[in-house]
Amino acid sequence: MTDMRPVDGWTSPGPLSGMDTLFWRMGSDARLRLEVVWVWFLDRAPDWSGFLAGCDWMTRALPRLRHRVVDSWQVGIPVWSPDTEFRLSRHVHRVYLPAPGGLRELLDLVEWRASAALDRGHPLWEATLVEGYDDGRAAVVLKWHHAIGDALGIQIAMRELLPQSPEAGRPSPAHTAAFRHTASGAGKAVEPESNARSAIRNVRTAVMSMAGEAIRSLSAPQDAGERALRLGRHLGQVVSPVMPSPLLRKRSLELRCGLVSVPLADLKAAGKSAGVSVTSAYLAAILGAFHKYHVHHGLHLKSIPVMLPVSIREPFQTGGGNFVAAVRIAGPVGDMGPLARMQAVHRSVVRARGDLIQDMYPALAGVSSWIPRSLIGMCAPLLAKSIDLVVTSVPGLSQDTYVTGARIVDAVPWVARGPAAANITTASHGNMCGIGTNLDPAAITDTKMFHHLLRQSFEDLFSASGS
Repeated sequence: MTDMRPVDGWTSPGPLSGMDTLFWRMGSDARLRLEVVWVWFLDRAPDWSGFLAGCDWMTRALPRLRHRVVDSWQVGIPVWSPDTEFRLSRHVHRVYLPAPGGLRELLDLVEWRASAALDRGHPLWEATLVEGYDDGRAAVVLKWHHAIGDALGIQIAMRELLPQSPEAGRPSPAHTAAFRHTASGAGKAVEPESNARSAIRNVRTAVMSMAGEAIRSLSAPQDAGERALRLGRHLGQVVSPVMPSPLLRKRSLELRCGLVSVPLADLKAAGKSAGVSVTSAYLAAILGAFHKYHVHHGLHLKSIPVMLPVSIREPFQTGGGNFVAAVRIAGPVGDMGPLARMQAVHRSVVRARGDLIQDMYPALAGVSSWIPRSLIGMCAPLLAKSIDLVVTSVPGLSQDTYVTGARIVDAVPWVARGPAAANITTASHGNMCGIGTNLDPAAITDTKMFHHLLRQSFEDLFSASGS
């Protein structure tokens, strides 16, 4: 294992990107923590010693998992640097669920791990093998800080590295052969840039971006004008006054996690019946649940502010790090049928995504790294007033995948909700979609009822589409 070259895009040490830096700094405020929990449901419990060996192997294939963030100045660009005190036992754990070992007990554990802040002085991840679940089955609860990478980057790495047969304890020789080489510089510490150097780099990035816009304006004024209009519309939908729900106005640091599973084929059929995407159908069902929840409490609203993370990752960007943007829409929660809601959602999403200018986000994130961390925390109350709901869709594992001989039968994510009242995330796995809900019980006070309404909303969607 010592001669394995790190997977492309995961090499370390080195500087964080501007976007990774922004997520790192935001995560220092408990109200804006950006951590992802992913649960792999296994058909049986894997061998513990083999599981440990596999985790150790993974940290060598993905060196960033052995590195910590050094951010001495709290402004500018921090760096990934080797954790000289790295111990696998700090990051990999083994627990047994209390009786009866069902889904509720597992979700309680997910809430526990999702609520516990990662140690920012060490590598920003953990993996917990959960045994005693569902009469001989098991689960792996993965958690990582968003500064390491977005969900798509993590999934690309897992698809590359995890074996596709039960016989392989670690990735097959076909996988490891592609990575043979000694990693140059993988263990050298890197010092953070000076304030002046990082400031110059950030300003240079912004200037180059603006210069590029100026050149485009001179060479193709029509295209530049269209970009300016799109940027104006995008900024308008980000800051436009979409009134938040008075029912969801309270916020806390507590969380309640739930799980809803729906057939992927039914969700596709529902979207097809309305002429919209699967994502629009999924979002419409969630907004249908919020409509029902508000009506139950005697409120009739037309819309609530919804944020949708959008991947801006190019095909060649297969490594770690973050390549995401965000759009905001007025999520329709008025009294309408499932088909009409799907179409209303689709129009809003298409319009918002059409105004997105992808190459502006990395430049803006680079400049934002110069903002002091204390000022970033001041954004939390403002964001809480402008976002009620975050809805996320992430890719699942598309083929049979194994963990030390145990097959992953389902994989469900739970994403930090930040200042919102809820973050609801889906990932497909095989023929099912697992939907992980992260709810703030101060905002959604009857979480049990909400989950009932969420299931009912999906059933309404499928009935209306004949699926």
